[in-house]
Amino acid sequence: MLRLGWKELALACMSAALLIPAMPRHDVGALAWVGLAPLLVALDGKRPASAFVLSYLSGLIFFHGVFSWIFVIGDFNVLDQILLAGYLSAYYGVFGTALAWIRRRTTLPMVLVAPPLWVALEYLRAHASFLSLPWMLLGYSQHLHTSMIQVTALTGVYGLAFLIVLTNALLADLVRHWTRARMASDGVVMVPRSLMIAAAVVALLLLGTYGYGRLVLSQPVSHERMRIGVVQGNVPQQQGVSRQTLLERYAGLTRQAAAAAPALIVWPETAVPGDIKRDRELQRAVSGLATETARFLLVGASQYAKLSNERDPNQSLRDKWYNSMLLLSPDGRLVGEYRKIALIPFGEYEPLSGMVTWPKAITTGFGKLVPGEEHTLFSVDGRPFGAVICWEIIFPDLFRQFVKAGASFMVNATNESWFGATAVPHQLLAMAAIRSAENRVSIARAANTALSAFVDPYGRVVERLRGARGEEMFVEGVLVHDIVVSRAGTFYTRHGDVFAFAQIGLLAILFVWSYMRCPRFRTGT
Repeated sequence: MLRLGWKELALACMSAALLIPAMPRHDVGALAWVGLAPLLVALDGKRPASAFVLSYLSGLIFFHGVFSWIFVIGDFNVLDQILLAGYLSAYYGVFGTALAWIRRRTTLPMVLVAPPLWVALEYLRAHASFLSLPWMLLGYSQHLHTSMIQVTALTGVYGLAFLIVLTNALLADLVRHWTRARMASDGVVMVPRSLMIAAAVVALLLLGTYGYGRLVLSQPVSHERMRIGVVQGNVPQQQGVSRQTLLERYAGLTRQAAAAAPALIVWPETAVPGDIKRDRELQRAVSGLATETARFLLVGASQYAKLSNERDPNQSLRDKWYNSMLLLSPDGRLVGEYRKIALIPFGEYEPLSGMVTWPKAITTGFGKLVPGEEHTLFSVDGRPFGAVICWEIIFPDLFRQFVKAGASFMVNATNESWFGATAVPHQLLAMAAIRSAENRVSIARAANTALSAFVDPYGRVVERLRGARGEEMFVEGVLVHDIVVSRAGTFYTRHGDVFAFAQIGLLAILFVWSYMRCPRFRTGT
């Protein structure tokens, strides 16, 4: 039977209330280091069922706050938001349940159990087949703290989550001990040696992480640079724009960018209003612009007629297409194509098509995109680079495959006009910053309506496109910057999620050990 008091419920809600502003666009990242502690305090001594309810409630509030922008998308509705937040909150619920179960059987402090458990669940959320959604993992709250995020070159974004949860767990253990000691006596509360050791270890890890970051940032930056221009067309999704007008707008912006003599000019995702491979008139217009400006052009295919796939003999791919980035050389030739690999389920494609009949109430319809299969590298002036499209930037392993294959910088082409003036562009730019730090690679971000920017190899946003009055949303313009070109990669680039696997292994040991032990507590709520 569940017996939850108002204090425990209030603490669970408090955690969500603290963690929401820790994330972009609010960016009060310091709150993340204390935001989870109230929930952990509420979970102390709880039975697994009660712990699930408290954690699920906290997650439900948090994800409703983080994904509040979903209502501006035309094809999404209240049911979509309920399903999305409900699904993601289950990870919080499992976290609370597993934490309570392990601690009731082993009496281990939270500082030993909570961090590996949290990392394991974040990794699962990032790799759960078509349900994978590593959006706003806890570590993204630190994207502005450049010294701290350098550790991701070793651990990936999961290392930041580990440190944040570790700190919160230590605070919860200290509060738990202080509360119980105060209830037991009126004397001075003595901190046990185990907690003092834990506090010292946590302090050393935090100082070591910060010191490592400062050391990395003190190293000289590569002198090899390449000038890149990005154009932002500012075409609102609901605005009807003729093909000729759209081409003229991008042509004018491209000529403006070309005046600064970049080696490469990048258009956003879905910028080209047609199929370049099959529409000869469109092909002449875009390739002619590359020839006129004598620049490499990397352009995204339009949402209205994205690059159609080749029909197979059985015509099983009829009426479907790819979302692609195309590279045209200064002589107008098409010299490379990348096809988006990670498609958006229920938006760009129907998951488990032919196996599951999804209720039409989930969305008003499914897209007809086909995923690409290759981590294609382009080359400009002998410098290889990769491109990810829209939300592909949120997938750490997908991104690092391009750098591992030899990309010396990366492009992120995106069309976020669907989301209006919401937190989405800020959240995606924050995740791009972490991708840069993980792999020590520059990113050129070309957006349709916002936020076009350049990120250096250490995760610092060094340039961002703004209007005449400093506005960032729904601005038309160009941005040119000399990016750092680097082919070094990092430990994370070469070896991937070794740190996350280590935490999963540690969690497995904790589960086995807990299962083999007899319960220590037979009371609690």
